[in-house]
Amino acid sequence: MRVLATAGHVDHGKSTLVRALTGMEPDRVTGVLARVSGPAGHWTGTYGTADIVTGAPVPVDGRFRLGSVTKIFIATVMLQLAAEDRVDLGQPVQRYLPGVLPEDYPPIPVRTLLNFTSSLPELTSDDLPTIPGGIVEHRFDNHPLAELVAKAVQHERPFTEPGRMQVYGATGYYVAAMLVENLTGHTYQREITTRILQPLHLRETTAPRTDTTIHGPHSHGYIAVPRPDGGSRLIDITEQNPGAGGMISTTADLDRFLTALFRGRLLPPAEQAELFDIPDVPYLGGTADDPGQGRAYYAAGLMRVTLPNSVTVWGKTGTTFGYTDGMFTTRDLRRRLVYSFNPTTGGGNDLALVTRILSAAFAP
Repeated sequence: MRVLATAGHVDHGKSTLVRALTGMEPDRVTGVLARVSGPAGHWTGTYGTADIVTGAPVPVDGRFRLGSVTKIFIATVMLQLAAEDRVDLGQPVQRYLPGVLPEDYPPIPVRTLLNFTSSLPELTSDDLPTIPGGIVEHRFDNHPLAELVAKAVQHERPFTEPGRMQVYGATGYYVAAMLVENLTGHTYQREITTRILQPLHLRETTAPRTDTTIHGPHSHGYIAVPRPDGGSRLIDITEQNPGAGGMISTTADLDRFLTALFRGRLLPPAEQAELFDIPDVPYLGGTADDPGQGRAYYAAGLMRVTLPNSVTVWGKTGTTFGYTDGMFTTRDLRRRLVYSFNPTTGGGNDLALVTRILSAAFAP
């Protein structure tokens, strides 16, 4: 583990965090980057390699793909539009986007898009490739938001009454992004850039529409593709269509964004409260092992996690092929974590691994 860019004296369970990060299986994760921050400064560490061909180390200022962490940026823009009286969170989506959802759907309140209680169905493996070979073959395909929504709504809704259950998914945020574009006349990427990235001077963060590259220092993303002999080979999938979760950032920029968001620099009080307003409803298929122990644990984009050590943190995880990341903080911002690692299993958040990282970073 390389410990780099330490400012001030920041312990924050550093030795435990180092063990958590270096304990990752090298055949499942090629590189790791983590930053822990607090009033005394910050600590940044890296592990593994940025490039399996050259053996180059993971850059401490490396950029990475955000995947679903993009959702909290979309949610913030939506809440800003609500504050500007350009959208009413209690009104149906159908009022603002006529014809996008099937006619037999009930009214879907805009708020339910953001807190994952919309009842909208999700894409399946029949809609987009989910096996390694198909992912590699189709990684440059472009799928407009309208196409993704149109495919998703062909499937059965997971529950019947919007707002009565929660289940995590992407379709609600595809619709929210379409709503941003309809209300503003600009792409949601442009709105994120002008409303958040530029005011906060997040110069290493981008919201590309179709650019397939990661500019600047970064770790490569890989996926293990099975071979006929039963083994596998790693294919570099760093370059890919950014898609709907295609933002790119760094640990330092995400830490700055998280700090500004929690300090109320981006939203007025009423809309700020939406970030932490978790619906009191069951989580569909939830169990006692989930963060909500069977109940909802997402608000407008943010998730609440109470760790085994009883510390409660708020944040968001994200994943796309070759990249898994997350950002979390205590409500008072006294301890913050941003991490990124490069899984070879095609993406997906490993809940046990994430919990281990969070527990180490937020040790009492």
